[in-house]
Amino acid sequence: MTVPNLNSKPNTIDLLVVKMEEQTRIQSGLGAIFRKYNLFEYKSPQDALNRKIYYRTIGYANLYIAYESGAYSMDEVSISFVRDGMPQKLMEQFREEDFTIREYEPGIYHVTKTGHVDMQIIVLRQLGAEYKWITKLNDRVEREDMQSLMNEIQYLEDMEDRLNAESVLDVITRLNQNKEWMKEDSGMGEFRELFREEFENRDHKIADLSEQVLTQSEQLQNQSEQLQNQSTQLQNQSEQLQNTEKQLRTKDEENSRLKEEIAELKKQLNRIAML
Repeated sequence: MTVPNLNSKPNTIDLLVVKMEEQTRIQSGLGAIFRKYNLFEYKSPQDALNRKIYYRTIGYANLYIAYESGAYSMDEVSISFVRDGMPQKLMEQFREEDFTIREYEPGIYHVTKTGHVDMQIIVLRQLGAEYKWITKLNDRVEREDMQSLMNEIQYLEDMEDRLNAESVLDVITRLNQNKEWMKEDSGMGEFRELFREEFENRDHKIADLSEQVLTQSEQLQNQSEQLQNQSTQLQNQSEQLQNTEKQLRTKDEENSRLKEEIAELKKQLNRIAML
């Protein structure tokens, strides 16, 4: 499974696209609806999930299919909307438009309709305990919850998992930043310092890759300009050749006419000589 074109820092993510490998299957309820390309739209507790967001995400899905190499059908796409509470008005509008809504498991609602991309609504408040990390993406987290998550991170061996976990904590921190215990607790600062070097190294790698991509883009642009110049030169040469061929045809026509005139003069001279 790959996550293309994303920064793990969640404050820069508007829409997350999870691209699944052909042989990958996710067994949890969250992944039951997944296809090859899976779009996630997360709304914070303060943000609405309404028709405008729905239409915008559908537009993103169409654009993704249009631009993603190898993606040809909306049948390969799923859309997941993640929100702390149930979007009652949106769900009612779906029912009015003959969508089928089925609660796959607590907090996970599949929204389907023939000819429409498959969707699911994930209601964080209703999810079970097995989804502890995602259910904490709200503004009701307590000091004990945060400490528990931080303790779990210490046991993650894969650095990518640890960086992604820290990204989740960043979201939780911002959602709960006005709480007194969050202002007083130094644990988050100590945690960030622990991973500061890893994040700096990653950011340097991202910057290097961005510079390489920019350099390659400039090189491609220069090559494109060179090819355009060569094309223009070839076009000019082609026009010159056409003009030369036209001039040669004109000269051939003149030579043919002169030959005919000379032949006629010879005939007249022969007739005069016979007199």
